[in-house]
Amino acid sequence: MAPSRLPGSIILRACLFEFGDRDGIAEAVRLQHPLGIHAFNGLLYVADTYNHKVKVISPGTRASSTLFGRFYEPGGLWVAAGRLWVADTNNHAIRVADLAT
Repeated sequence: MAPSRLPGSIILRACLFEFGDRDGIAEAVRLQHPLGIHAFNGLLYVADTYNHKVKVISPGTRASSTLFGRFYEPGGLWVAAGRLWVADTNNHAIRVADLAT
């Protein structure tokens, strides 16, 4: 198997050079340079780096929406103990948000 081809399903996909910042469902969604992803409680949390946001995706419905904005190129993220931890790269900070609120 070629390293660029992983088995499984594609949740969201845009064609070449189709990027931007759009919430929605499946092919209507636009991300720009997503770097980090973490799965928790059946949802995917994505660091949408060049849009300076964290988006949440429901794999079952393939719906994407903005969860948090106001970052400066978020890179990595992790969920632990009901909290979302985000590496806010160019603000030189680690941010944390309670997912229950």
